[in-house]
Amino acid sequence: MRLLQTIIFCFVFSSPFCQSKTLYNIVSTNGDTTFWYKYQRKVSDKIHLPSLDTSSNIEYYRIWTDKQVIDIYKNQDGSYSGKLTTWTDEYVSSNEEQTNRVFSKSISLSSDTSQILKDIFKSSNMQNLPTDDSIPGWKQGFDGITYIIEYSTKNYYSFKSYWTPKSQDSLKEAIQVQNFIDIIFSIVDAQNIWQEFSKTIPYECYINGGPRVTCKILTKKERKKYVKERKSYKRYNITKN
Repeated sequence: MRLLQTIIFCFVFSSPFCQSKTLYNIVSTNGDTTFWYKYQRKVSDKIHLPSLDTSSNIEYYRIWTDKQVIDIYKNQDGSYSGKLTTWTDEYVSSNEEQTNRVFSKSISLSSDTSQILKDIFKSSNMQNLPTDDSIPGWKQGFDGITYIIEYSTKNYYSFKSYWTPKSQDSLKEAIQVQNFIDIIFSIVDAQNIWQEFSKTIPYECYINGGPRVTCKILTKKERKKYVKERKSYKRYNITKN
């Protein structure tokens, strides 16, 4: 278990007046950038989400699962806005060059829903809960799901990861995280949105993070069409670049 990583050494200039921003859990105790922070930054970039460690928003909340992410932020007039983004990566077999394509869709949340989600975040006290490896008794593993919670203000940014709360027995912090995740994603109807999204995925096979790959059941003729489309896409990108 790492030591509590509350104050990080680096500063990020988040305004024209060089106001410093305190960062939590971006750098590990050995000085390396944490694995999940690096990984999630790449996901943010490919689905076109802003980086919260340099954000100048008054308040910004971001909650990740392995295939969906909720963004909630405060506007200048004091109201809240938000969106739910669902995404997946194209997967092709190892004997074929990867396309590195990402398919994503975002759905705007109403101001009222965004306000409710923000209030739940506050009432759940998630901003004061440490990241998982700073919680005594929190186990780590290779399967399962890691939830990510980001919180940003003009002066502060925190990045926290929680590996599979359901595998932590009766650990009270794990129950707190799982209840929070279940409520938040239930309110935005995330499961049904994923089901509808999955019907529109334009790839033969797709993957979200872990080892599980989902493929469509196709005839030989249908599969040839997907192979041909991938080849055309790769040729186009070679020509374009």
